[in-house]
Amino acid sequence: MIPCKHPHENGSARRCRKAWGTFTRREGVLGVLEHRGVVINPAQEKRQRLFAFIRERMRGHRGNLALTIVFFCFQHSPVWFMPILTARMVDLIGAEGPKLPLLLLYGGIALFLVAQNVPATVMRAKYQSRMMRAIGRDLRISLCRQLQRLSLVSSDVSSVGRLQAKTIRDVELIENAPPNILISFVVFFIQALVAVIAIIVRKPEALAFFLVLVPLSVLLMRVFRKHLAETAHRYRRSVEGMGTRLTDMMTMIPVTRAHALEDTELRTVSESIDNVFHEARRLDVVNAFFGASAWVMMNLMQVLFMAGSVYAAFEGHITVGDVLMFNSFFVALAGNLNGVIATMPMVTQSLEGADSVMEILYAPDIEENVGKQWLNEIDGTIAFHGVTYTYPKTETPAVADLCIDVPRGTSVAFIGGSGSGKSTILSLLLGFVRPQEGTILLDGTPYSDFDLRSLRKFVGVVTQDTVFFAGTIFDNVNFGRAEQDEEHVIEALKLANAWEFVQELPDGIRTRIGGEGVKLSGGQRQRLAIARALIRNPRILILDEATSALDLESQAEVQKALDRVMKDRTTFIVSHRLATVRDANQIVILDHGRIVARGTHAELLQGDNFYARAVQSDKDVWE
Repeated sequence: MIPCKHPHENGSARRCRKAWGTFTRREGVLGVLEHRGVVINPAQEKRQRLFAFIRERMRGHRGNLALTIVFFCFQHSPVWFMPILTARMVDLIGAEGPKLPLLLLYGGIALFLVAQNVPATVMRAKYQSRMMRAIGRDLRISLCRQLQRLSLVSSDVSSVGRLQAKTIRDVELIENAPPNILISFVVFFIQALVAVIAIIVRKPEALAFFLVLVPLSVLLMRVFRKHLAETAHRYRRSVEGMGTRLTDMMTMIPVTRAHALEDTELRTVSESIDNVFHEARRLDVVNAFFGASAWVMMNLMQVLFMAGSVYAAFEGHITVGDVLMFNSFFVALAGNLNGVIATMPMVTQSLEGADSVMEILYAPDIEENVGKQWLNEIDGTIAFHGVTYTYPKTETPAVADLCIDVPRGTSVAFIGGSGSGKSTILSLLLGFVRPQEGTILLDGTPYSDFDLRSLRKFVGVVTQDTVFFAGTIFDNVNFGRAEQDEEHVIEALKLANAWEFVQELPDGIRTRIGGEGVKLSGGQRQRLAIARALIRNPRILILDEATSALDLESQAEVQKALDRVMKDRTTFIVSHRLATVRDANQIVILDHGRIVARGTHAELLQGDNFYARAVQSDKDVWE
């Protein structure tokens, strides 16, 4: 065949478009730098995305964050100021002059600080919850919205179990961990500030003991950080893998039991569960060792500081109240610092959760519809001009230099062996994947100019694997439509040759059919699927193996419905059944993504080709 060139661009324009596509898949400054040839450090890119992620999530919640911090400070004020008040009350024992007024003042302040803890805690929890739960809600909605835009060939989209882990477990980590981490760090820094001021006022020399704590804790965190991150990452991946395997197992239960493969399937699932068990144990041990090391270090420092401060009191350098205050500060500071260190596993897991969510939110291969033309009506003429598409991580094109024109109201059938490119053409037609070369035109205008969501409103799809939810026939056929009129549903059922059997059901169109339509036969499910496709009166109809899984009687009933609904609609057919394709206006034979022959049923029978040989050998299923 003569190669078909893109009608709207020359070679240099095509190269520019591909380069621009690479550029636009990266975001912000990183994309500009990469476009200019600057090498981007992966760790730097990850940090930039994380900061952008945090800024985006906190947008609109600054007021709640400020109030959370204010009430948080009130809540923890007893911890920060009680050592000073206690020390001053103890020093009153040996002081001269009137003591009762000062004792009442210090005691009154202490009582107030303790009493206000309850309302301050409640208000802090109120604003913190309002902020973090809203972030969790918005994250889950954003994930669901992004999943509707991602390319369907994305590896993350293909795994339901993995996506469930991201939207449930990983978002929960982001919801719960930041407040605890923030509390730990703020408590430590304010406690350190109060302690430093009090020590400078009373005995600046004692400050050296406090300053030793910080570098020791930083050293400890640096030693463990990498190991904690690697362990948390392996654990997250094992949980996602288990979710994927469990989803597959539940989907395959009928097939598994039908072939007596329960033990085989159980062994496979058990391996995934066992992997989570081992990774969880490893994570627990690493966290425990890290926490114990921090506790030992802090308590050793506390013993040394206690001995030093008591010795200083023996020598008359500080008072007994100062000993009590210094040691109270040191105990509180060491405990808070230990709390900061103890949050490292939580920080690591929270970052893993954020990284997991960002895999979806910042995925490069998304469908961009913003600002594009919205279609209110279409004629239905489709043309493929020089279309080529190669799946990620493969070298051979699934479709290569595809050229075909389909006038409105006509039908084209694609046939060929497995891997010939039939399903890829349908994915390109629906915009689920986009051509790397060439153009798909709708009514003479490139797909890239349209908001593809508006295009799909004019498309009806019937596949081999019909999907239903556990509702009524009415709900399933009317799926996605705001209108609740029975008249249109009944009309669609009649066109789909389904109204007769629906009337015989116990509750008619209000009959509940069970998940996946398990209460219906294969032919009945297919006819309901056709009715669901017709309810929107589509201009374009896609039939993907719509009759392949049916017996001859059911196929005949479904074929009658298809023959009726294909009239005046632009129809694309993929099928291995002769009865489904023989009356198409064009029959296109594909081999390894390329067109090797095309014509009507009568024209193809005159030549030596895949279709003619299949018909002559009386094969009803072509594989």
